[in-house]
Formats: sequence, structure tokens, C-alpha cells
Amino acid sequence: MALDKEYFDAIDLEVVKKKYYNAKKVEAVFRDIQRQAAALEADNERMRAAISALADRRVELGDAVISGQGVYRGIVEKANARAQEIVGEAERRAAEIEKRSQQRQEELVHRTERLFNAMKRQYQSAIDAINGEWQRYLCSLDSEEAETPEAADTSEAPDDLSDKVDAIARQIFAIEEGEEAPWLANDED
Repeated sequence: MALDKEYFDAIDLEVVKKKYYNAKKVEAVFRDIQRQAAALEADNERMRAAISALADRRVELGDAVISGQGVYRGIVEKANARAQEIVGEAERRAAEIEKRSQQRQEELVHRTERLFNAMKRQYQSAIDAINGEWQRYLCSLDSEEAETPEAADTSEAPDDLSDKVDAIARQIFAIEEGEEAPWLANDED
């Protein structure tokens, strides 16, 4: 195709204008697309930077979590060790208190036995003394009756002497059999 006058005459200026206008329009749309692509690329770079920062932050958080878990384990181990010390001390004190309690209980049993034996000896000596007085009294009655039966005076013997002797004997038997002594029952009232 040769470039001559016919070629140029055949060109319709209106068509060329439209094509030029369309080319400008396409160029404007293309520039707009390029501008939007550049904006998207800038957003993409910004988002990549944010993702990278988040990844770094995630790594930091992971390290912090691992470090926190280590600290937590350390605290738990220290707390368990301290709790075991406290429990051990409490068990030692409990054993010591139990031992002292057992010793006191044995000492109280020993004292009670000594007191019981002392009371038993006192009661026995009191009974022996009362029996002795009773025997002397009965012997004196026999000797007075032999001399003068009418002169025997029964008012010298206490009326409740026999009752007292019986009560003392019952108390001693109650103590020996492990029953509660009547004087203890009276003290509680």
C-alpha cells in the first residue's frame, strides 16, 4: 500500500477523530488502571509489611508464652516445694504433739493410780480405825453387860456408825471393781 493522495483522501477525518478520541479514552482508562494498580500494589506492600510485623509479633508472643510457661512451672515447683515443707512441718508438729499428749496421758494415769492407791490406803486405815473403835465399843458393852445387864447404856454408840461403815465398805468395793465412786457422782451434781 502506497502512501499517496488517494490514501490520504480516503481517510475520513471523522473516523480518525473518533479513533483518536477512543485512543485517548483508552489511554485515560489505562492510566486510571495503572494508578489503581499502583495503589493496590502500595496497599499490598503495606499489608505485607503488616503481615510481617504480625508474624514477628506472633513469634514474640510465642516466645513470651514459652517464657511464661517456664516461669509458671518454676512458680508451681516452688509452691509445691513450699507446700511439702509446710505439710512436713505440720506432720512433725502433729507427731510431737501426739507424743507429748501420750506422755501426759501416761503421767496422768500414773498419778491417778498413785492417788487411787493413797485413797484406798486412807479408806482402809479409816475402816480399820472404825472397826477398832467398834470392836472396843462392842467389847465394852459385853463387859458392862456381864457386870450389870441393866446398866448397859446404848446411847454411847452413834446410831449411824454401822451405816457409815457399810457406806465406806461399798465405796471401796466400787473403786476396786472400777465403778464410779459415789462421792464423785455427788461432786458432779
